Amino acid sequence: MVLRKRPDAAMLQPVTTGREHEARRPARRRTHVGAYTGSLLSSVLVLPVGFFFVGCILVTLGCAPAVLPPGARISRALVLSHDDNRASASLKFPNLTYESIVRFELPDGKHRALRLGLMAASAGSVAIAFYENSVLETPGEEMRVINRDLAPDDVSNGKDGRWALEDLRDLPPLQGVLWVGIRKVGGDPSLWTSAVVSGQVYLRDRNPGSALGLLPVKRTPMVRLEVLP
Repeated sequence: MVLRKRPDAAMLQPVTTGREHEARRPARRRTHVGAYTGSLLSSVLVLPVGFFFVGCILVTLGCAPAVLPPGARISRALVLSHDDNRASASLKFPNLTYESIVRFELPDGKHRALRLGLMAASAGSVAIAFYENSVLETPGEEMRVINRDLAPDDVSNGKDGRWALEDLRDLPPLQGVLWVGIRKVGGDPSLWTSAVVSGQVYLRDRNPGSALGLLPVKRTPMVRLEVLP
């Protein structure tokens, strides 16, 4: 094989000698990215400036972004969600061990978590747990647990666009699948849900003596995960 330089580009083009097949450039893989329209059904979206963040940040290609310093300005984020932006019923927690779990599959590569958004239907305290993906494609090792008080000012009527936000910049870099579990800690908290059947939402009872394992749920909680692209 002889390498001949193309006159119109700084790259080498293989030229066959008759004994090899002509080399072909592999097709470029594309990730589905859309503009925020208010409908976020099982999609990854790039938000315009002003949705959750403003400003700009430089990200090193192929590496997980570094932990953001205080006051860092951001102009874009990936928002992972399974709901359709139409809250229609609330999810209540009957006891302290009942856990609602949402599965998020991140795009290829490592990502730095930014924030988690919850649309609260009533006030109370919740624990938000982040799990790695196990070899059985179930919630695995617990990465972090964050306790969050949902105050009356955090409560949404389901139509006002009010979200309770939790800062996740202290989480380690994320890759592959992330499981987010939410359970009651105190009070009577509840979350808005949509009628979307996403196939990414489950229930379980953390009580070791309970026979309730990981069960799929039809309704989808209004929970959204933001990461750096």
